[in-house]
Amino acid sequence: MSREIKFRAWLKEEKEMVKVETMDFTDKSIQYLEKSEIINAYLLRRVSFDDIELMQHTGLNDKNGNKIYENDLISCNKYKNIIVFFKDGCFKVKYRKTPTTLITCSLDLFLEKYKCGIVGNIYKNKNLLEENK
Repeated sequence: MSREIKFRAWLKEEKEMVKVETMDFTDKSIQYLEKSEIINAYLLRRVSFDDIELMQHTGLNDKNGNKIYENDLISCNKYKNIIVFFKDGCFKVKYRKTPTTLITCSLDLFLEKYKCGIVGNIYKNKNLLEENK
């Protein structure tokens, strides 16, 4: 079994999501492509790990074929705005099955049972998190 290892990063100061092109563990930074309107080209920009939130691709896609990353919010008919997270070596979700029962299960099993779509992520769509409280 193999899966594509991909990352994206939330730029804390710019409040923008970018695709990680390279990671340098020696100087603890990532590089991403940024479009320069002045010269009409893409430039490689370096950012420190301290200035980003790094998220890994889960290896799974939502019902529309979009790549699911950790910290994405997924929804289906039955459950709304479920956070994807990484713990104990696998990607998981936690959802409220009843008012008193909170369930944690692996993302792949959840997606097998419920056809979910990405509705946002915890950085850009904080308002969706409030709806779950």
